[in-house]
Amino acid sequence: MRRCWTCCAVIYSFLLGIGAITAQQASPRTVRSIRFRVISTNSKPLPGISMDEFAANMKSRGIDFAVERKFDPIAVEKAADVLRKLYSGAGQEVRVEHTVSAIPPRSVEVSFEIIQLCACR
Repeated sequence: MRRCWTCCAVIYSFLLGIGAITAQQASPRTVRSIRFRVISTNSKPLPGISMDEFAANMKSRGIDFAVERKFDPIAVEKAADVLRKLYSGAGQEVRVEHTVSAIPPRSVEVSFEIIQLCACR
């Protein structure tokens, strides 16, 4: 009977260790930095969109995406859509791509690449 308790204690300790590792991996990542790269494809450069304008649009749409906030992939997609709409409002058709790079131990850098497709107006 004593061996059975010993086996149970070993198995219980093992499962607790796995739970701790899983909890560490599932812990939320934090956005450490957000970068923008604008690429003009013709002689007329893209108009500048200020960070204040971008942040105000994000806030007005209820999108919680900022440095030192919890990383949310859905918020990143919504931020890309906000960038498309801001440039569209300025008469520019753009393609917005993004990449997410891990910064150990639990942070990420989000980079947006804004590529001019045409000067529509």
